[in-house]
This record gives sequence, C-alpha cells and structure tokens, in this order.
Amino acid sequence: MAALILDEEGFESIDPSHPLGGQDGGADALIQKNGEPWVMAVNFPRGQQSIREITDKLSSDVEKAKTKEPKPVGVAFVTNQELRLAEREILGKVGDDTKIELYHLERITTILDRPHMAGVREQFLGIPAGPPPILVTAEVMGCARSFIGGDELLDSLVEIEEKSLHERNEELRSKPPDPISSWLGASAMRSMGYEVSDEPAQPISDGEIAERAAALRRDLHGRWDACQDYLASIAWPALHFRITNQAQSFLTNVQVILTFHGAGGLAFAGIETFEWERLKDPDWEPPAYGPFGTVPPVSFVPALPADYPVRWEHNDDGDLEVTITLAELRPHPPWRHTGDDVVLVLRNSALEEVTVTYTVTAHGYGIAFEGDSFTVRVEQVDIFDDLQTVIEASDKS
Repeated sequence: MAALILDEEGFESIDPSHPLGGQDGGADALIQKNGEPWVMAVNFPRGQQSIREITDKLSSDVEKAKTKEPKPVGVAFVTNQELRLAEREILGKVGDDTKIELYHLERITTILDRPHMAGVREQFLGIPAGPPPILVTAEVMGCARSFIGGDELLDSLVEIEEKSLHERNEELRSKPPDPISSWLGASAMRSMGYEVSDEPAQPISDGEIAERAAALRRDLHGRWDACQDYLASIAWPALHFRITNQAQSFLTNVQVILTFHGAGGLAFAGIETFEWERLKDPDWEPPAYGPFGTVPPVSFVPALPADYPVRWEHNDDGDLEVTITLAELRPHPPWRHTGDDVVLVLRNSALEEVTVTYTVTAHGYGIAFEGDSFTVRVEQVDIFDDLQTVIEASDKS
C-alpha cells in the first residue's frame, strides 16, 4: 500500500525490497523522484507510538539509507502514526542533509480518499470500492466577448438617421412631387388595400428633424444593451463543448451543468437573419403589406428535439448555466458538441477571464461530482468591425 501511495504522489521506478517481509537493509523500496534516487521507509506498527519511538525508527532508516549507492537524496517515510505539527517538524530535521518527506496518518488518509484510489482502499483496508468513481472533465471551446465602441455606434446611428432626413428634405425641395401624380398613385394604392394619404410628401423643418433625432437617441439609449446583444448573437461564434470520461467504465444518464461566472448567454443567430432595423430595435417587425395585410416571410426556427443534449438558461445571479444531458458517456472517444446554440457575453467588465465551474451526476451515484474549475479567455471586439463584417456577409447571403 505504501508503494501505491508514493506512486500516486509522483514517485517513480518503485522497487520494493521485501514486500512480504524480511531484512531490507534500511530500505523498504528504492524509488526515484524527478530522476533523483530516494528510499522508501515504512513504519506501520500496531497502536500509536511515542514520538521518541518514531524518531528512533526514522533515524535508523536514514542512517541505513545513506549507505546505499547511489546515495539517495531523501527518504519518503510512510507511517500510520498520527503526528502533531511540532512532531512533524522534529522528524523533518532528522535527515540533516537528507531530505525527509513525511506521509503520516492524516496525509495518507487524504490520498486514499481520492476517488480513483477506491481500489487501493478495498484491496488493503477492506473498504468496499462501490461503483467506479465519476472522473469526468468538461472543456469549452470559445471565449467571452464584449464590445468596445458601443457609444460611438449609437451616435453614428443617430447621425445616419438625421442625415437621411436632411437628404430626403433636399430631394423634396429640389423635385417637389406632382400633386396629380401623387393623387393617382394614392388612389391606386388604396384600391389595393393600402392606407395612404392623398397629400404629397412635404419637407419638414430642421427643428422637426432635430426632434426626431433626439427621440431616436432617447429610444436607443433605453434599449442599447438589447441592440448590442442582437448584433453579438449574429456576429459572434457559439460555444462548443467536449466532455471526457476518464474512468474505464461507461456512465449512463449523465448530466453536466457548467456555470459561467460573470458571463451571460445569447441564442446564436445566423448571418442570414440580420435586419438593419432590428439593430436599432430588436423588437422591430416588417410591416404588413397588401389588401390582406400579408406579413413578409421570416426565418423559421424549428423547435429542438426532446433529446437534444444541450440546454441553457441563467441562474439567479444572471450567470449562464449550460446543461448537457447524455444517455451514455463511454470512456472513449470524448463526447463533442459542435452545434451552434449559445454565444458567451461578458457581463462583468472587470473580469480578465471567466471562471467556469461544473458538476456531474450519473445514474447509480447518489452525490454530484464537482470538477476542477477552469477559465475561458475574454476578448474585446470593436463593434464597428463586427457590424461591417455582418453587413458584408448578409449582402452575399
């Protein structure tokens, strides 16, 4: 058992002297660490010994170890004894120029409690191993993004609208519409069910243009976060996921829940869905036309199948939670998801990276396994660059 404990701790080339007992010449095993020779010394007496007895045993093992060739740089002392902090300090000085690595009762217990040491616990201590431990790792391909230049784009949208109104005014002044032609056109449109005025369009005052621009600015300020989210959902790539079962056993009815702290999610949307008017108002819908109020066709988004593996929502803190549900997770190969579902958006601008925590549950296990947290990088994106890319791509689609 001592050899397996040291193997777990990174020691290599473990060569036991007499596993079943016998004279070992001061070394229960010759071992290596980082390419350097060490000696394993084991002390598993019945009952608790005094610190003097333990010190004498370790001192004897160290002296005998020094006679080995090549001379070991240290002794790994594995014992079932409970050692106080002061006692550990005493034992650590026994070796003088020989390093002492103490594996006492509390440290051994911590090592043996690791899930993948279940077999060792059962073999040497008679503690039933139970089902194989959940050893699942989750990975995320992608990053959290945030826009820079958002305020400047808002100003630009207002300026574009204001310029458009001035240009329309100039056109109406330079080429006033013919009243008769306007009346005939309006009559024809009404006959088809459209509601139009008999009066031809007239230029508006500069003051009214300024008022309309100011009203647009107020409206944009009120929904600007939603406007930027609309662009992000189209311009940014979706997250992809990889789930790996490290154990040599199948897991069934597996659920992995990933939490992205300080970041939110947006439903991914394709380039073909981009509408300029929705950039200014994500709730905008194209107006109905014709005598029957025909609604222009919109992109149809099919419902997800009931067994679709990836779902997402936000928790009470506003953090993105992605739930991955798998009927089965085999040891090899890793499960991969490359579908475009959710875009990761940085919500806490103070973060330089987003921490991701995750839990795993599976059929036959009464508790949740908590994986090691990891991080995804944060990327700041120029909003003008992304808008230009989207416009160019949508023009080609």
